Amino acid sequence: MINQKSISIEEALDWLVNVAAADGLITQSERNAIKSFADSYHMNADDIIEKASAALSGVKPEVEIIDYKAKNGLLFEQLIASFLKDKKRFSLLSWTGDKFIDGIYDQTNKDPDLHIQQIINNQTIDYYVECKWHHYWQRGESDYFYEMRTEQLARYRAFQRKNHRKVLIAYAYGRTGDNPRGIYLIPLNAFHNSRITKRVADSKYRIQPTGEAFAQYIENYFSEVFSNRSK
Repeated sequence: MINQKSISIEEALDWLVNVAAADGLITQSERNAIKSFADSYHMNADDIIEKASAALSGVKPEVEIIDYKAKNGLLFEQLIASFLKDKKRFSLLSWTGDKFIDGIYDQTNKDPDLHIQQIINNQTIDYYVECKWHHYWQRGESDYFYEMRTEQLARYRAFQRKNHRKVLIAYAYGRTGDNPRGIYLIPLNAFHNSRITKRVADSKYRIQPTGEAFAQYIENYFSEVFSNRSK
């Protein structure tokens, strides 16, 4: 016969807290589970979570909370930066970091990620690239699309006008930031109502994940820009 032992509600809650804290970290989902359990029995979960968190003070967690999108966004920035290895052709002038705490951040965080200098036909130019990685293209009624926030697109356009430098959006989707399914370099004027369709992006702005493909795209893009200015 199995020896069964009853435990009190308080003991059950203590057990739940101990399980949640076993790895040195109480996640938000674990907090929610504790609160739901405590609320069911009219107990004060906030006090319990506060005591558990205090007990963890100074304990190094065995796990790390990772923002999956932020991590892949950084990996994609690193991938684009890796295309600039040819020092005879490229110089990375600046790399804006997304550092902040409690809502406090450097205003340059709002600037495009990469400021790049490139030699094209013995002429030195510089431009900016903002890197965006997403899980997938959004699905519309007739086509898939990528949509930037209206205020963000307006900010980059204002930045472009103010600095007299072109801003391009490096967009990637799928898999991981360092190995996406597709990479695109999209000029700001290609966005209509803050959107660009996958069909248009595939036909005009998709590049291979190599430094040579990146350099060739930029060379072709600025050749067109300079040609339009001379007309």
